[in-house]
Amino acid sequence: MVQISVRDAIDMHFHSYPSLFPRVADDWGVVHAAQAAGMQAVVFKCHHESTVSRAYLLSQMVPELKIFGGIVLDHYVGGINPAAVEAALALGGKTVWMPTIDALNHARVFGFTGGYDRQKAKVQTQRPGISILREGKLTPETHEVLRLVAEYDAILGTSHLSPEEIQELVAQANKAGVGKILIQHPLYPVPKLPMEIIEQVVALGAILEIDYCGMSPMWAEVKLDDYVHLIKRFGVERCILVSDAGQTHNPMPCEALRLLAQNLYEKGIPEEALHTMMVTNPQALLGI
Repeated sequence: MVQISVRDAIDMHFHSYPSLFPRVADDWGVVHAAQAAGMQAVVFKCHHESTVSRAYLLSQMVPELKIFGGIVLDHYVGGINPAAVEAALALGGKTVWMPTIDALNHARVFGFTGGYDRQKAKVQTQRPGISILREGKLTPETHEVLRLVAEYDAILGTSHLSPEEIQELVAQANKAGVGKILIQHPLYPVPKLPMEIIEQVVALGAILEIDYCGMSPMWAEVKLDDYVHLIKRFGVERCILVSDAGQTHNPMPCEALRLLAQNLYEKGIPEEALHTMMVTNPQALLGI
C-alpha cells in the first residue's frame, strides 16, 4: 500500500502558539515537526497578530526550512488597516488575509466575533463584525489594501468573508493587478461558497484551499467526497492542500496535511496530482 509523504510539501495555512486559542504546539514545535517530516516551507497564520517577525526569527533558527508569515485583518491589528498591511509586507510578509474571526459574516454564522461555537478564545470580545463593503462596494481602505498586495506581489486570502464580499473582492483584486488569490476553506460554513461563485472566482484566477480541518472529527463540516469533486471539477492547477491545523483536537499540521493527502489518494487522486497541490502550486504562490 502506498503511504503518502509530505516530503518537500508546503503548508500555507496552519495555526500555532502564541495564540488566544489553545494550540497543539508553539511555533518551534510546529517548525521542528515540519522539518523532521522533510517539508520544504510553511506559512504561519494567526488571527491575533502579524506572524512576519515570528517567521523571521524561526528562519534564523531553522535555515533548512523556508518559513513565512503574514497578517490577518481582524480587530487585533486595526481591521482593514493599510498601514499594518504595508508594514507586514515591507518586512517580508507573504500573505494578507481578510478578516477571519472578526468578519461580519463570521458573526452572522457563529453568533459572535472573536471565536467559534466549538473553540473559545482566552479573550472573547464582542466587537462589531468587520465588512469590506459599504453600500455594496469595497471600502476605500480595502482598495488601498489591494493596491499594496499587488505592489508587493503578495497573496490575498479571502478568509471568512461572505460569498457576496468574496465575489466583489476577487473581481476588484483582479482589476487592481493582484495575481495571487487564495480562497480559504470554500465549503466550510465561513464562507460556504455557492458553486456558481466558486466558478466565477476560479475563472478570475483564484486558487481553492482544500483543508484538513474542515473534515476533521471535531468540525466535520465537509465530506472528503466534496473535496474530490472540487479537485476534479476545477483541476489540480486551481487547488492547493493545506492543513489549517494546530487546534488541540487535531494532529500536528504536518501530519494533518499528510492525512488529507492520504485520504485523497485513497479516493482516487493520483500522487502526481497531490504533488502539484502540495508542492508545485504553493511554490509558485510563494515565489520559491
